[in-house]
Amino acid sequence: MRDLVAEYLNETPELLAFFAHPPRALWRSVPTAGPWAPQLAEALAEYQACLGNAPAFAGNEAVIITGQQPGLFTGPLYTIYKAMTAVILARKLSEQTGRPCLPVFWCGSEDHDFEEAQSAHFLTKSDEPLTLTYEPTATVDDTPMYHVPVEASLHGLIDRAAAETRGSEFRQEVAATLHEALDAADSLSDWCARLLARLFRNTPLVLFSPHLPAARAAAAPIIEQELLDPLASTRLLNETGDRLAAMGFPKQVAKDPDACSFFLEVDAKRRRVLFSGSRFELPDTGASFTADELLALLDSSPEQFSPNVALRCIVQQHLFPTTAYVAGPGELAYWAQLKPLFERFQLSMPVVYPRARCTLTSTKLNKLRARLGLDLDDLAAPFDELLEVVLRHTTTSPALAHVQAHRPRIEDAVQALQKDLAKARPAWADMAEGIRQKLASELDRLERAIVHGDKARIEATRSQVLRLSHALAPWRKPQERVYTVFSFLFEQGWDLIPRLIESLDVGSFTMNEIEL
Repeated sequence: MRDLVAEYLNETPELLAFFAHPPRALWRSVPTAGPWAPQLAEALAEYQACLGNAPAFAGNEAVIITGQQPGLFTGPLYTIYKAMTAVILARKLSEQTGRPCLPVFWCGSEDHDFEEAQSAHFLTKSDEPLTLTYEPTATVDDTPMYHVPVEASLHGLIDRAAAETRGSEFRQEVAATLHEALDAADSLSDWCARLLARLFRNTPLVLFSPHLPAARAAAAPIIEQELLDPLASTRLLNETGDRLAAMGFPKQVAKDPDACSFFLEVDAKRRRVLFSGSRFELPDTGASFTADELLALLDSSPEQFSPNVALRCIVQQHLFPTTAYVAGPGELAYWAQLKPLFERFQLSMPVVYPRARCTLTSTKLNKLRARLGLDLDDLAAPFDELLEVVLRHTTTSPALAHVQAHRPRIEDAVQALQKDLAKARPAWADMAEGIRQKLASELDRLERAIVHGDKARIEATRSQVLRLSHALAPWRKPQERVYTVFSFLFEQGWDLIPRLIESLDVGSFTMNEIEL
């Protein structure tokens, strides 16, 4: 299977045909500004004030936008890196062109995958991963995040996170902010947005939640077009996915041919919609509607409609003059299927710009990694294989040195014998090859016995490798995909965010390593 992200970054021509622009085209363009819907701009200003966020904007700026589903404690670090990337790009583009450009973060308040949002992972002071999970007493299946309640049990999760992670003089202040934001929040989505507002307080980042009434009203024309031709977007999405698959790329989004590209909210539940014959059906409830009935409902109650993952990108472009969307690797892959949808709605497809990637480390961890002879990429290997590599790298036994010194000569002698025998009789050379393979296996076994001869050293090394893995690649995943930013904030304080913004390299598309 071809690597779509790698080929996009390398600007492979046949793949770039699925996008409007390559990522580096952002620096060759002038951001196109345009007026936002007046009611939307006004509602956003009020929303920032409600969150305690105060970026200045006129409501006609070009936009660099990114977003993520709300998560417990804001979710994994990559959510924060997406926001930082948008902030950095908007600043650089404004400086380069002299045109105002605003970073916007789309808090996916309409999303209803609670299972993905309910857990947060922390690196503890003992260098072990800790998972905290929110289990509300209320039933939240298929419930949009802006309807998921925040209950008192979350205060206990805050206290446990503060107690078990590394801390400093900042611990109490950070914990207090978490508690205060929780007390002020009316939903899980709202809590996440308030925390993001605090994290990015000293930046121009504007926080947006699509469930806001003004946003739903402004998005209604896109939903109306879907109601008039219910399966056109689904067909285009699947056709483009098939074209990508035929070229050897993974198809990220595959929709049932009768699935509509929007949801209908009924009794605070987000319901999928199918179109069959001449009626729209809600399979989870048994309800059905004609097009006229849903058009009338859209006119009277636009807040009941929300786009799916593909149509959300169209709504985003309809609401904001978006110059670039900052995407993670998975998002970047499904954006490859969206160009025909932008063309259908006669909207410009923005630059899809990869978010910054980062691993947070420390002086002690870097010294340990150097001593063990490991790179970040090595930490993705299965633990037993990783331990074996480190043991061989760090073993200083004279016996192992003797074996490694004599081994090349022994193997060369057998290979020379095999070569000479091949001239006399091939069958004898085959026997010599068997001896060579068995000898290599036995020498491997001898080296392993020597490496594993010191049980105390093995346990000490195991502990060191485990510590490194937990800190930098928990569960053999990139750190940014596991730990929440609050793993580090209790020790580093709120200044961590501006420090990271100044340190991140958003242009290299490689993994940043930042030593705290």
